[in-house]
Amino acid sequence: MSFVIYAIVDPRCRKVFYVGHTSRLDLRSGQHLEAGETICGLCIREILTAGQEPQFFILQDCESERAALMAEVFWIDLLSGRGVALTNNQAFDGYSARAEEKRRLREELGAGTRMEQLAAIANGRPVREGRRWSRKEDQMMRRLKREGKSELEIADELSRSVGAIEARLAQKAV
Repeated sequence: MSFVIYAIVDPRCRKVFYVGHTSRLDLRSGQHLEAGETICGLCIREILTAGQEPQFFILQDCESERAALMAEVFWIDLLSGRGVALTNNQAFDGYSARAEEKRRLREELGAGTRMEQLAAIANGRPVREGRRWSRKEDQMMRRLKREGKSELEIADELSRSVGAIEARLAQKAV
């Protein structure tokens, strides 16, 4: 099995912010795009909120997982040593530094989100209109439909348009 070392780049400033390794870049990039609660996930969520997508680049091919792990450490050290601000856990001095960075990113993300919410409300649109659907939203939509909620109620609950709910329900075949 072969592995790759990959970098995630912020398209807004064209800077690397994460280095990882995987044997399935297609699968791993999809996991990253779900934008979890890691520091990397919060950065990805910020990029997605700005209407863009992070870019994934292969830095190195490796023949074994052992070689990939060694190469990942090498690339993280190399980029960090050159002043690149990575979001990998290794780039922070312990749990408290990581927690502080997560808090800061959440606040920044929240500030941008509040502005978008105000703009959407002022324009009479649902807050999440036009945004990427998360797996959690899909699950919640299906659960609400099974509970007998109408498309209007689901739209209100998910801050989506009724048309988006109807289209998504038809697409997902609840």
